[in-house]
Amino acid sequence: MKKLHFYLLALTIGLTSCTKTDAPDAEAPIDLSALTPEVTPKGTPTGSVYTQQVGTAGGKVQSPDGKISIDIPAGALSANTTIGIQPITNEAPLGAGDAFRLTPEGTVFARPVTITLKYGGDMKPGLSWIVTQKADGTWMGDRNTQTDETTQTLSVRTTHFSDWVTGKLIDFRLSPQSSVVKVKGQVQLYVNGFKKMESAADDDLVPLTPLYKKNAGNDDLAPLPVLLAEKMEQLKNYRLDFKEWRLSGQGNLKPAGSKATYTAPDKIPSPNPVTVSVDIHATNNGKTTKLILLSTIKVVDADLYLLLTVDGTTYEYYQYGFNGSIPPDPNNLAIANCAIDDNMFSITGTHVENNSSMISSFALSVKNAATGTMALNCLHGGSGQDEAQFTLGAQQSVYDMNQIIRTPLPGPSCDDEIKCANMTITFTTHENKWNGKVTGTFSGILYEDKPGFSDECKSTIAHNITGEFNLVRAD
Repeated sequence: MKKLHFYLLALTIGLTSCTKTDAPDAEAPIDLSALTPEVTPKGTPTGSVYTQQVGTAGGKVQSPDGKISIDIPAGALSANTTIGIQPITNEAPLGAGDAFRLTPEGTVFARPVTITLKYGGDMKPGLSWIVTQKADGTWMGDRNTQTDETTQTLSVRTTHFSDWVTGKLIDFRLSPQSSVVKVKGQVQLYVNGFKKMESAADDDLVPLTPLYKKNAGNDDLAPLPVLLAEKMEQLKNYRLDFKEWRLSGQGNLKPAGSKATYTAPDKIPSPNPVTVSVDIHATNNGKTTKLILLSTIKVVDADLYLLLTVDGTTYEYYQYGFNGSIPPDPNNLAIANCAIDDNMFSITGTHVENNSSMISSFALSVKNAATGTMALNCLHGGSGQDEAQFTLGAQQSVYDMNQIIRTPLPGPSCDDEIKCANMTITFTTHENKWNGKVTGTFSGILYEDKPGFSDECKSTIAHNITGEFNLVRAD
């Protein structure tokens, strides 16, 4: 790894005069014709099966916890049948809430039965429905799902048994949910949603094709205006109204329906980051649900940066010189760098005041770095290993990847068990060359061993850490 003083020397003689103009992202159209229904594994059992016998006269079958009930009318069954309710994991796209396997699987009823499921959590009336999985692993959402806000239940009528779960009809997000922009730069914000394919063999069941999966990041989101253009009237009497966009903080916000453009001020705002929000009224079958979506935007003063958040506090470091930028205050330097040596890739950040007072520093090393997500592995002080370390103040507090669990033993001693912290890093871009672009994120936990903790037999303290970097290699 190159030393900080060497990098500063190179900085003073290598500044260039090039500039960069920030422009808003284009609202690129999405080829929806290439989308296919989402396929997932079948849910796995999470509890015991409840069974009840029902004959030709019909009856009601309800799980002991009351989360699901099945009303079977007279004439639906031709003989006595053991009806089973098996709780399972919810594997549906945008699945939320409970999931059940109804048995005998494949049972076809002569008359429709009514399945009623409880909803809760972050599911909202009018924006939730019941979905079912087919034998090929795809999912179908029932457009005729009935909502009862008083009992907080969803109901559908069907003539067959399979896996039935609750899910979100649409899961709105403001994309990007978090972003970084240079002073005077712009960020394009979109409201994003969930796409259902328009063709279906059953008029009431719609194949589910999410434009982002249940746990996907912002990169998988797609602009909602495209979805609206795809005729969402298939949802029957569904309407979206974008009521109000708001900016909390400095800068300028220009709304336009389901999208808006934020322009950062000409200097770092206070507070930073700023927050953009939008109020949406979603109306389904005459019932309106009010939503507030949020996005946070961090404003920085250089194109190349390392942003580090430790226990909710953000530390900023900048890589000056590569794009013509220079430190705004030579007596208050927060400098980032990245390099590679013997297949060990390193990212560093150092904040120094008055050329001597250490405010904070951060170093992260990854062996054999490559595009994608990697777990960091530490060897507790050995060489040639992955490592992450944060120092706050002049060696006052050091957080690293060594988790030490101390257990008191008889007498004035304790047993130390050392484990490696859980840290991952994602390289979105990794150009393996001099001046190559390196971007990505990292997150996990680092541990602090305070002075005297070993004597008192106290275990290390956990600190949550996340980061984002946009740098070029300077080795």
